[in-house]
Amino acid sequence: MYPTVFGKYEVVDLIGEGGFGRVFKGLDPDLKRPVAIKTCSLSEPGMRERFFREAEIAAKLHHPNITTVYDFGRQDGEPYLVQEYLTGEDLDHIIQRPDQLSLATRIGYLVQVGEGLGHAHAKGVIHRDVKPANIRILDDGQVRIMDFGIARLVEETQRFTQVGMTIGTAGYLSPEQLQGLEVDHRSDIFSFGILAYELILHRRPFEGESISALFYAIAHQEPTPIQEVWPDCPPALGACLSRCLEKDR
Repeated sequence: MYPTVFGKYEVVDLIGEGGFGRVFKGLDPDLKRPVAIKTCSLSEPGMRERFFREAEIAAKLHHPNITTVYDFGRQDGEPYLVQEYLTGEDLDHIIQRPDQLSLATRIGYLVQVGEGLGHAHAKGVIHRDVKPANIRILDDGQVRIMDFGIARLVEETQRFTQVGMTIGTAGYLSPEQLQGLEVDHRSDIFSFGILAYELILHRRPFEGESISALFYAIAHQEPTPIQEVWPDCPPALGACLSRCLEKDR
């Protein structure tokens, strides 16, 4: 069983559940609009308080390509945040059907992701987990970047060990994240470059048969040159992808 309300928000259905918490579809009874309610079930000392601080930061981001946070609070001691309810499909599903997307559509998605990240970076906010699963493509083609703020908490609980981490998640980390260094907006740009390389070229720039092999490739190897994978790649696009994937900060 789960709560029927979080604050004033009515719970409609359970959407998903994981180690971090649960996600519900809810209803704002005042505005009569659907919302998404994300909870934090982490028990580490201070983590729930951090959840509030990160939610407050995310709530200050207002951009067409960033998921809007409406509210946050506690219900029976469990922290939650309320954000816009998104339709559509995550990019990690769409990216598996590359032949169904024109080059113009793919570039359009990347432009929107870049604009959203640029807005957040201008506000001093880093995402830390830029990957297709955190990008939602709405039914009308608009893009939303999801989980600003929450990504930092997930990063700290995982600590980028091999426990509980899949190659799908690890494949978008930056070298400085793997080395435990302090990250800034350039870490997001590197992860964006991996996402863009995959979306445009239908393959990832770094691969490995194990997590450790993948980590080594990200930290020490160079991706296959774009022109070798796609000789007809527009020069400006190829240069942009290469610049995003530079390891030397």
